Formats: sequence, structure tokens, C-alpha cells
Amino acid sequence: MTIAEATPPRTLSMQEYEQIWRPAGWRLVIIGPTSTWRQDWGMWEAIRDIIQNSLDECETYDWGYDDQGLYISDTGRGIAVENILLGPPKLKPDYARGRFGEGMKIAALVILREGYRVRIETVGRELHMAFVTTEVDGHVEQLGALWRPDGTNRGTVFHIEGYFGPAYEDHFVTNIPAEAIIHEGVSTVTEPVQRYNQLIAHPAGRIYARDIYMRDINSPWSYNLWGFEMAPDRHAPTDERDLHREMGRLWATVRDTALLQQFLSMVQYPPAQPWGEYPWDEYSMVDMTSMGWMPDGTPYSHMMVAAKELWQSAWRSTFGDNVVLRTNARLDNIVRHLDYVPQSVAWAVEPALAKVVPTDQTLIKESQDRLRDAKVVPDDELDEVQRRHLELARNIGDKVCTHLGYADTPIHAAFIPPASDRTRTAGMYNRVTREILISPDRLTKARYMIDTLIHELAHRLSGEDDLTEGHSSMMTEVAAEVVSLVQRGQFDMRGVLW
Repeated sequence: MTIAEATPPRTLSMQEYEQIWRPAGWRLVIIGPTSTWRQDWGMWEAIRDIIQNSLDECETYDWGYDDQGLYISDTGRGIAVENILLGPPKLKPDYARGRFGEGMKIAALVILREGYRVRIETVGRELHMAFVTTEVDGHVEQLGALWRPDGTNRGTVFHIEGYFGPAYEDHFVTNIPAEAIIHEGVSTVTEPVQRYNQLIAHPAGRIYARDIYMRDINSPWSYNLWGFEMAPDRHAPTDERDLHREMGRLWATVRDTALLQQFLSMVQYPPAQPWGEYPWDEYSMVDMTSMGWMPDGTPYSHMMVAAKELWQSAWRSTFGDNVVLRTNARLDNIVRHLDYVPQSVAWAVEPALAKVVPTDQTLIKESQDRLRDAKVVPDDELDEVQRRHLELARNIGDKVCTHLGYADTPIHAAFIPPASDRTRTAGMYNRVTREILISPDRLTKARYMIDTLIHELAHRLSGEDDLTEGHSSMMTEVAAEVVSLVQRGQFDMRGVLW
């Protein structure tokens, strides 16, 4: 074999180049970084960035093993000599998977450092990456490339000679079967084509960034997300919050009730178990607070509103028909009084969910709207027993209010609509008119009437909502006063039915 046919070495000195390889027609480019650069990178990162370049070039790649080792190929435009310099004159566009112009070079450096050879066949040339030894205050190895006109007619083949380890094919969404992708939602990336965020059933528990594995996540799914910029080392987003927002954008586009049901169970608080979407004692990874706009100008939150019935169905299936979204813990007592249960979710998804599922605030407003339709029943439309018990209620109310230092409170019989679809309303205190209303059916027995009256008088005297500490305390005080007044014979009990 002649020198011209020999394979260039993994390392060479400038003297060897000048004496052996240059005369054989090889040209040398010094790329720059030393062999100790990026010590945190290994073979995964090296293979990742080689494939990243292929995906940016033509959206696909091929790989396999021959008798020399692993090869990775594409059908793109090829690699120009200036492309192997560290840091091209112009960064790749924002929508590209790799933008910083150093991934392929650092990949070659790592592969050489791991003890393998790197040979590249591309359009019109052949390159061999090598460490070039120089003497600069000692022995220094810098990344370089020997190249000569030759190569292929189309595309690029990246050979990792001597390497028969994993090709990490499962780390790229382009290799995942189409049936494993269970949902796609429009991302904010539209160039060179519209990209779609994806929810992947298998393999589960990963986050892919622009088709490429980024990190593990404790989740029954994997995510392939597009709308955030990666840090130069590609280990993480430039801004972690952008990742969380992109997860929110994905879930905002889901139209499958079963998936939404699983999602709700994962972002409930406290979590049923510490899923990656909402781990214990940490902020939710899914952020729906500032999702922004889809490429057509539609807010992502409108996608949820358009599917409101699906979200409500998923909510009922997950939590039950009598559960509402908690937006304010101070409303819990009123919610429970209406025979509903408040349920918290991760704070970062609550505002968006409040637009599509029943909430404590909407429940209470609906109750207030119902109660506005209460209709006072004139005394002469009551039977004799009801009128006698209403008169007793008025006497009790006058004496209790007077004794406790409050003005008299009008008390009427009234037909009162149910406060909610799960309760009946025995009585109510109207804060506007400062009147107490009692349902006629509560006036059939004195004990029913007194029980209702004490509850409503406590609202009147405390100014508190149902079952708050202030309301409960005042009910105790009012009840004690009523018992005391009855024991002292302050009321005419003739005709009273207990």
C-alpha cells in the first residue's frame, strides 16, 4: 500500500504532515480546540450531534455497521471545508436543531479522544479528523482535519472506525413508529415546515427536544417539543420556563378525553403520585399561564375553550360530578355547604383550567343567581301552624338582635330555589335587604324553624359566610341566647308544634 492509499493516523505531528501527508495530496485544516475540550461529553453526545446535522440537512438519516464500525449517512448537500471550522461565519437559523456551528467538530474530538478514528465521505471530498500535536509550552493536541478531493456524489457518510457500540437509535423521534405517537399539536415553529409537538406512548419517560433526546422524566409518556431554544451543549433549554410552556401548549391541543383524564390526575394537588409533570413539593412542569399564540394567531387557551365539553367530561370522570376546581381556599366552606368538593391543581395550570371546568367561583355565582329568584309568601297564604311558627320566629329574631345590640331583622316566609343542584335551601339571609327568608316547609315544626333561624341569624349578626369560624361561633352564641330566652318564658308557645 502506498502512502496515498494509507489511512491517516488518529494523531500526527506537523512534521509528519509536512513530510508524509502533504506530499501525498492531503491538505490540513487546524480546527482549534484541544483534546481536553468538553470533558463532560461522551459517545452519546458525539453521535447525537452527528445525527443532528443530518436531520437539519434532510430530516432523516441512515445508520448501520460495516467491518470498520458504525456509519451514519444522509443524502444532503454535503460538508464544505469551511463548515468544519469551529464556529461558522453565520449561525444556523433559529428553527434548526443545531445552531452554534460546533457540534460536529466537538463530536469528532470526543470520538478521537475515546480512541476511535473519524472518516468523513462527503460531496467532492474525503476528510479524516485527527489530533495535531504541536509544541506550545509543552505538548498540545489540537483538533484538525486532513482532507483531499474525492468523497461521494451526494450526501455525507460519517464513519466511526473501530466503534461497534450503541447507535442510540431510540434517542431520535424519527426512528419511533408512527403508531407510538398518540397526539400531535401545532408548535410555534413554522420553518422550514410547520412542526408539531408530540405525545409519545413508547418509549415513555423522556423529553425529546426537536426530535432528539434531552432528558428523562417520570411520566407514562414521552414528549417531543419544538418551541424553545437549546443551550449550546444541548443538555437543557436556554430557559427552563420555555420548556414548561411548550408542554402546556401541547396539552392545550389534546382532544382525547382519556388523555385529558390522565393529565388531570397528574396535575391534581396533592398529586396522586409524583409524576414528572407535577412532582411532589415542586412547581408543575406544565405551564399554561402564558402559552401565547398559535401560528395562525389563535391563542392556545382558545383551543381549550373550543374543547370545553371534552375537558368537562374528563374532569367529571377523574374527580366526580360533585367536584369543582378550587381557585380560592377561602371559598371552601361555601362550596361544601352547597354539597360540592373543591379540588386543587398545579398553580401553573389552574388559570387555563378555570376557563373550561367548573370552579368554586362559578358554582357560587350560579347559586347566588338562583337565590335571587326567591319569592316572599304573604302571611295570609300560610296555614295557621305556619303563621304561628313564623310569628314565633319574628319574636325570637327581635329579642336576639336587640339583646346582642343589632337592629331588628325582617323575617318572611319565602319559596327559595335550591342553592345548588345538589342541595335544597331551608332559609337564606339577603345581605342587600337584610331580611331573613324561611322556606314554608320549615315552618311546619318549631324545631325546624328554630334550626333554620339560628343559622340565618348567625349570618346576619356575624356577616360571615357559611360554616366559617365566625359564622359557626355566632351560631353557638345565638343558640345559647335562644335557649336562655325560652327558659325565661319570653315567648308565647301556644299552638306551637315541636
